[in-house]
Amino acid sequence: MKTIIRKIELEGEGLKHTDVGYTTSSSIVDSINEQYDITLGGFLAERRTKIQKGEVSINVFFTTTPFVYEARVEVDTINGLGLSKITDINDL
Repeated sequence: MKTIIRKIELEGEGLKHTDVGYTTSSSIVDSINEQYDITLGGFLAERRTKIQKGEVSINVFFTTTPFVYEARVEVDTINGLGLSKITDINDL
């Protein structure tokens, strides 16, 4: 099983998700997702109601953090996707 690594950043008023690579390493996946959970994931969880009501914008998060990675999409093959294998988290 391969896990696609996505970069999430603000583009205009919305979020842009870009596939940047893939990994077969569960430690890389865990590290990326733990970081996501304490950054953007935490921001969203703490402000979900205010975001839904339009009282807070996701833009607030991205004023201090230009992007985050997420690794949650599992695939059997990456053929045709043009993605590089990530074997070291520092290669992102």
